[in-house]
Amino acid sequence: MSLLCADRIATLPAAGNAVGIDAGLAHLFTLSTGEKVANPRHERADRPRLARAQRELARKEKGSRNRAKARVRVARIHARIGDRRRDHLHMLTTRLVRNLSSQVRRFRGQVFCRSAG
Repeated sequence: MSLLCADRIATLPAAGNAVGIDAGLAHLFTLSTGEKVANPRHERADRPRLARAQRELARKEKGSRNRAKARVRVARIHARIGDRRRDHLHMLTTRLVRNLSSQVRRFRGQVFCRSAG
């Protein structure tokens, strides 16, 4: 089954606002407007679970089914952390584009922003 839609996505009018973004360690981003976006440190919530799962994985015999299951547990915890990071960045960049009428680009893990004009 296939589905074809002929929707046109409305572009936002250019407001002429441009914002600079500085990625840092103390704060996730510092905008040229003075706003500082805190780094949520997503791995802290799952650090104990991840440490325990990795210890359990290290004790399993290589090639066993239990090791494969333990490996999947560790991978799920890593995926959960990555999903939360991606979601937070997506919400942040969407807010920047909507509020500042700017174009946000991602390049090798870094986020760049330029005027949408």
